Amino acid sequence: MNQKNLLHISKKTFLNVVWILLLLMLSAGIMTMVIKPGLYERSDDGSVIEGTFEYVSDASYPIWRLLTAPFEVFASEDAAMVIVIGLFLLIMGGTFAVMDKTGGILVMIKRLIKRYEHNKYMLLRLIILVFMVFGAFFGIFEESMALLPILILLSLSLGWDTMTGLGMCLLAAGFGFATAITNPFSVGIASDIAGTNILSGVFYRLAIFVIMYLVLQFFLVRYAKKIEADPTSSITYEDDQQKARAFDVNQSLPFDNEPLILKSFVTMFVVLLIGILGAGIAELVFGSSVPAIPLMALIFLVGGITAGLIVTKDLKFTLKTFASGMTSVAPALILIVLAVSVKIIITEGMIMDPILYQMSVLLSGQSAIVGVLFIFLLVLLTQFFIGSASAKAFLIMPLILPLVQLIGISKELSILAFVFADGYTNVIFPTNSVLLIGLSIASVSYAKWFKFTIKLQILTLLLNILFLIIAVFIGY
Repeated sequence: MNQKNLLHISKKTFLNVVWILLLLMLSAGIMTMVIKPGLYERSDDGSVIEGTFEYVSDASYPIWRLLTAPFEVFASEDAAMVIVIGLFLLIMGGTFAVMDKTGGILVMIKRLIKRYEHNKYMLLRLIILVFMVFGAFFGIFEESMALLPILILLSLSLGWDTMTGLGMCLLAAGFGFATAITNPFSVGIASDIAGTNILSGVFYRLAIFVIMYLVLQFFLVRYAKKIEADPTSSITYEDDQQKARAFDVNQSLPFDNEPLILKSFVTMFVVLLIGILGAGIAELVFGSSVPAIPLMALIFLVGGITAGLIVTKDLKFTLKTFASGMTSVAPALILIVLAVSVKIIITEGMIMDPILYQMSVLLSGQSAIVGVLFIFLLVLLTQFFIGSASAKAFLIMPLILPLVQLIGISKELSILAFVFADGYTNVIFPTNSVLLIGLSIASVSYAKWFKFTIKLQILTLLLNILFLIIAVFIGY
């Protein structure tokens, strides 16, 4: 059996990300000393009231609060989100430790390899499509991390590397979230604020979804073939060798009852999938749902321990393994808190609203093309500090909408610019907590991830700009 748990945060990866986040916190602190603070008035639902901006002359953000910002996270409006994601990550670590030590992951991967051993690139394309569809229609992004460990090991077992596994899960989910078709958390909320139907302009978004799927699957299939031909060309080659030695797909099962192992854990994932889809459909149909992350955490907690107990018939072993898995991923909680601290410094220093105000002033009176690209830039800038799509929609859309008619573009086009800028950067900005979780799970440094994805991100940026310009010309 593995000496290390399946999910664990390597010391090197942890320290690399910590230094990046500390540098971002320091940069945010310097910005509070340079930018004059100011505030917009807000309505009861948190939306900015256009035309109410005022500078605050008697406010200042003391530099010593950079030290307290991580603690202030737990007294902020983001506290519940941080706690929920943290608990989910801990429970997921425990569940996958149980799956690993009982042979559940080994059995599932062996079945997939046997089923697709002669058509593995079709499997890769299919997995990418599934994750993109879930993201585009249901807004599933954070939830995709639940399957990341299995996909990384599947990738290694098929002759690829950790980056391919990250790509088919993290990149695919992120691209799907960004090519929002009915994503309730981005295009859904933005449409509600704009007073338009979520399906207005959907055919253009569907066409963009197809194009972005083709781009991503070409990128990942091409990369996977390169790694298969020369494994040493992988930037995670040395780490992957250790993972491969620790996880041999041909090893014997620790508990000799393969049908029972498979049935136990597959049942858990089926219940998980039904729960996610049910929450997403309820969001679309009824406008409210059971929060997906807490629901997933509950399913993992009950399902993981129950399945482990059924397979091992040993409660002490199951609970001990579960606790060990939780401990292995605990350092990721520090990364999440530090990432949210950047937002705390910006908001408590009252410099976000002045930035938005100056950008909206510059936007007024611009041509349609310049205007829509300016909206895109405005959301990109805000996205670096505020990763939540729904929070950004309430913050930015009320500022954008009064200017839309002045620059001659439709509400649908402003929403498209919003979802582009909000979504694709989720998998490149180091302040995004989901990206940090994914890299931590995979034990991949941010520098390696940046090197792996930067060309794809540049191409995506150029395509986004092209899609927006075309939308102006076709009167979208």
